[in-house]
Amino acid sequence: MEEAIRKIDKKLSLPYWDSTLDFDMENPANTIMFSPEFLGDGYGVVTTGPFANWATPIGQLERNIGGDSELFSKEIIKSIMKRCKTSEIVAPTADSDSDIELYHGGPHVWVGGHMTGLNTAAHDPVFFLHHAFVDYIWETFRTRQSSVCKVNPELDYPKASGEHASNRAMDGLSGFVNIDGYRNYWTKSWYKYERSPTCPSCGSPYLKCDKARGVCVSIERKLTPEEGSQAGGSLEFFAKDTAQSPRAASARDQVKQLDVGPTFRAPPAEPRTQKAQLARMR
Repeated sequence: MEEAIRKIDKKLSLPYWDSTLDFDMENPANTIMFSPEFLGDGYGVVTTGPFANWATPIGQLERNIGGDSELFSKEIIKSIMKRCKTSEIVAPTADSDSDIELYHGGPHVWVGGHMTGLNTAAHDPVFFLHHAFVDYIWETFRTRQSSVCKVNPELDYPKASGEHASNRAMDGLSGFVNIDGYRNYWTKSWYKYERSPTCPSCGSPYLKCDKARGVCVSIERKLTPEEGSQAGGSLEFFAKDTAQSPRAASARDQVKQLDVGPTFRAPPAEPRTQKAQLARMR
């Protein structure tokens, strides 16, 4: 994808979406990321931002942010970084607290809509930003393998057969086999990652430093009345009320109609999601 972008403008790079910055908010669903300035609507059909009225093979692009599962958290990433072998962080041999594939499914399901399905996730441009962050986590893990674990990441390919066999030809990348993706060449000669922002200077007007926790956090977007709910006779935007908002309710109904095929394996709904809120109301 990045190479395709650079055929149009050589100065552009594919950014990653560090969703830990949103997870650390009081209510991740209120993040500035899902605003006209960035990714557009988070509820229902996307009609704002650079992907407004984005067409897909199954209709206009749809989302339902914060509906289910969870975003990446710094705690999850720390757990992954405690491991030394790739087999310890991938299915089927990883423990549940360090399974990067399981936790990669969290943001897929959290964004909702097209991003939820294996057959449709790549129709949402968020897919590429999310996967760039998954690769950033993996590259950080590989760097630690060399520096701390004294493991050669180029040779640490787990035992696998079938489509994941080390010497199987890569789909769509003529001349490469799966294990070629483990070569240090790519980040030595082809691309590198900017580090995720840290306090005290988070480097963006769209981030703020939470001094109490020492972490950078996304700022909230300007919320519409449809994103709040009536509490005590007034409009509120608390995390616990998201599921009751008209926009979230409408989005839930809309995305139910989407045929996304099989859905991603993902962690259970964290307490701030619509699914967890609705369960508490029953």
